[in-house]
Amino acid sequence: MKQCAATYERLRPLLLTAHEKCLFDSLAMMGFLASEGLYPSWVIGVKTRPFGAHSWVQAGTTVLNDQHEYVRQFRPILAV
Repeated sequence: MKQCAATYERLRPLLLTAHEKCLFDSLAMMGFLASEGLYPSWVIGVKTRPFGAHSWVQAGTTVLNDQHEYVRQFRPILAV
């Protein structure tokens, strides 16, 4: 799965920018991985003080399209 995620990361700049677009990036990565027969979790999380929402793709405990340090700030409220 990590190899496919790395391939997606290399191709992403050709398709979209991930800056401030975590939802679109995560859904695009889910589609790409599904086309390879891989089905990680799509996660939405929130935080308070200041309020924020974020979306990422995760396989087990491995975050595939973000940094663990950043994602840890958010409490998951939905994982599909």
